[in-house]
Amino acid sequence: MMNNNWKLMKQTALFMMAAVTILFVSCGKEPRTADENASEGTRTLVARFSEADTRTAFVDGVYMWKKNDNLVVRSNNANGYSTFKYTGDDSAGEVEFENASEDVLVYGQNSFAIYPAKISGTGASAYPKEEDGSLKVVLKDTYTWFEGNVEAPMLAQVEAGEPLEFKHLGGVLKVTYKNVPPKAARIVVTAPVVDAAELADGKVTYKITSTMNKTIGWETAQGGFVADAPYVQAYSHTGTYKVTVNIANATAAQRTAEGGLVAYIPLPVGPMDDHSYPKLNVKMTFADNTTVPGTERNASNIVIERAHIKPMPAITLTRYSAEVVAGTDGSNGTVEGTGTAAKFNQVRGLCWLDNDNLLLTESNGNKVLRKFNKNTKAVSNAETLGGNAPWQGRMKDGLFYFIDKGNAQIRTWNPSTNTDAVATVTSSVGNSPMCVRFWGNDAFVASRNDSKIYKFAGGATGTKSVFFDFSTLDHGEDTNWPIALDFDGDGNVIVTVGSAKGSSTSAFKVYVISQEGIVIASIGAGTKAADYSKLVDGSPAKATFSANMNGLVFGPDGAIYMLDSYAIRRITKGSSGWSDATVTTILGGGSSYTTASGAMVQITSTPQDIIFDPQNSKVFYFFDWRYTLRKVTIE
Repeated sequence: MMNNNWKLMKQTALFMMAAVTILFVSCGKEPRTADENASEGTRTLVARFSEADTRTAFVDGVYMWKKNDNLVVRSNNANGYSTFKYTGDDSAGEVEFENASEDVLVYGQNSFAIYPAKISGTGASAYPKEEDGSLKVVLKDTYTWFEGNVEAPMLAQVEAGEPLEFKHLGGVLKVTYKNVPPKAARIVVTAPVVDAAELADGKVTYKITSTMNKTIGWETAQGGFVADAPYVQAYSHTGTYKVTVNIANATAAQRTAEGGLVAYIPLPVGPMDDHSYPKLNVKMTFADNTTVPGTERNASNIVIERAHIKPMPAITLTRYSAEVVAGTDGSNGTVEGTGTAAKFNQVRGLCWLDNDNLLLTESNGNKVLRKFNKNTKAVSNAETLGGNAPWQGRMKDGLFYFIDKGNAQIRTWNPSTNTDAVATVTSSVGNSPMCVRFWGNDAFVASRNDSKIYKFAGGATGTKSVFFDFSTLDHGEDTNWPIALDFDGDGNVIVTVGSAKGSSTSAFKVYVISQEGIVIASIGAGTKAADYSKLVDGSPAKATFSANMNGLVFGPDGAIYMLDSYAIRRITKGSSGWSDATVTTILGGGSSYTTASGAMVQITSTPQDIIFDPQNSKVFYFFDWRYTLRKVTIE
């Protein structure tokens, strides 16, 4: 039999957020055999696909033979099998494969051909022979996707005077993803172990014997071969069986195509008596193997039969599109203008003056309060704030309250007057206060360097008290830094906490604290991400955050949106509340201004503050260190 090592050609699969609908289409015909012609020393075999729904490679819906396709056919040479090659152009229908040698082919029901086949090695040693003389086809665990094609192993019987007619050796799972993120790199299907008695040598295999003294019983009704030689189908694996399809080279157009990115994933016939898998898991990952948010799907009792394609329902992913709406990229200043003709300096805070006009506080340069109109994209100078480092704030009772970080004050701007428009209302609010927010009539201030959140009962001029002291949490030789805060729909305080030295085990988390000052949830592993590009998503105990947790907002969809170095993270409440929340990176995730290795959408710099549009729950804005105001639309 075979003494040559051959590998199945790489299949490819398209993905744009997919769900998997499992409908396999049967192939009707029995596999048939080959037609051999000898012409000037060249052997030719005519080959075709059995039916459209079982074919491997297709373009625009037509299944095609591809130039340089290989197949192996049983012969009586020293190796046991001969290689035939297709040298024509891409073609549908019947084509001729050629072999320049004069190998004598074996015909009959105990002979077969395999497609596709990639031959490696030379001479008799290239095809290692099984002890029982059988050919073992190993299903690969990694495939490379290319547009519109799938190459899954197929089998044809070989008889003189008939074309080779190929059918899938196993089954093919069709997965469709819509709105595939630009950095998504892989589609992964896993099947857990189901029966210890099925375990063998750690690979999923189809073992096909071809002995001269036995006959074949081909039973399509069973979705495979009979258990007797010469064709023996063997399903076996140890641990969890996993198939990976690489989609990193998919273009932007392919990722956003209306029909989605489609992947055809070869799977063995189901291991149970009804050819089903008790459970299949499908997901998409980034290059670093982290899961793309929203791409995981589980399916139970999926029937995988030989020569069938089983579709899963298409998975449509949330799509984020970002655009620069104002500011000159990479160039700072205090310049009025429209859209990208305007220039900003170091903006630290965003706040809506009304439904149409966004206020931006510049902490450096002229310390000017800027105004952006979302309809006209006009940027104007609303007021010179003065002070020392204007920071974040909010509107309350017709006044804009903001933090003067350098002077540790709460100040106000009155948009209705030009006389004494800016005033200091509260002094000595802490050491390096970062933001002021309101719940009801009470004001809350995150004061970074003294590790506290202060509460001002009745408003910014009210009675001051310590609402929560983060120095009471274990911090070692470090100092916990509360940075940004907001409130969820129940009035719980949400706050991002970093630290001065990066070593505190209670820092680099998002805390949810009740109005009574009790910690409801601590979200984060408590370790600073080693690299900005290696932020970990997932559960509260697993997720990691980085150093620049500069802003946070409770979104209209009930999720927390927070800034984290070169990324924007989304924290979604679980079935038990914030204690079992899930953290996902929705934008950015790179290690510099120009990279975003785990990005749903790439962002080019460290974001400084984030805020949702008051009239559109699908739109938010953020400012970044490229001196631009960016608008993000959730589609």
